[in-house]
Amino acid sequence: MPQLHIHFTDRDVAHTRLKLEADLRWEIAGSAQMLRRGECDLSFEPWRRHVREVAARDPDLRMALHTVMTAAPHAACCWPDDLSTTGSAALRQALHVYRRCVIEPHLPIIEDGLCTDAAARIHQYLHLGPEGLLRSLGDAARWHPPVLSVDHAHDRDLHLGGRGLTLIPCYFALRHPVALADPPALVFPIRTESRLLAGGRAGGDQLTALLGATRASILRSVIGGSTTTRLARLVGVAPATVSHHTGVLREAGLIATEREENFARHLITPLGLRVLAAGR
Repeated sequence: MPQLHIHFTDRDVAHTRLKLEADLRWEIAGSAQMLRRGECDLSFEPWRRHVREVAARDPDLRMALHTVMTAAPHAACCWPDDLSTTGSAALRQALHVYRRCVIEPHLPIIEDGLCTDAAARIHQYLHLGPEGLLRSLGDAARWHPPVLSVDHAHDRDLHLGGRGLTLIPCYFALRHPVALADPPALVFPIRTESRLLAGGRAGGDQLTALLGATRASILRSVIGGSTTTRLARLVGVAPATVSHHTGVLREAGLIATEREENFARHLITPLGLRVLAAGR
């Protein structure tokens, strides 16, 4: 298969970073590709069923699906300028409807999957540094210092030249990573097991069995840092309930809390990362 060869300097390796929050542009593009191709693994079937059911009774969503799937990239190697807020008024409206109906109802599960996946990668970073992240991108990406080779639509070379590389995990990506040259970024699919563990975890989830469903979800959600209000929205409980659970997790040494003016920001600790990685 053709390869994209990404060339690193020592400065590039030092400036490699992992994006921890969901990038909704890529989630929209990946999900639209998936709906258009009609092929995905079983972990996406509940989501596809939900989209079909809503679209059957919502003509605005049917029109938005047609517009977004037409504008989404046909090739999995680039991001189209058209699929952005700078597009036509009709496209902007279609993106708004698509995001509201197709993405946002599932956003807690999407973010849960991304957080679960990031926990293991951050754990590798703590032990192996940035090169540990570059080795964790799956079979479609191979790190042979100083070059990261990625399955791609065409043979190509990308020299970072000291700019570093941003790694963007994507819930709705199934195939090989997607590379951007300016600014340099690599969008890659999260692990299948991280996606399967996200949302509605059954009794086989060791972390839920250990901490309880709410505390396990909170622990996953603070990987990139989160306020009490945002945790309440993500987990679906009252802020006072979140405060109780974060207090328990803080006493156990799994999270830390920083006070900033009128709000508290909760952050996972190295011990919390080890518990998450082991609980997968």
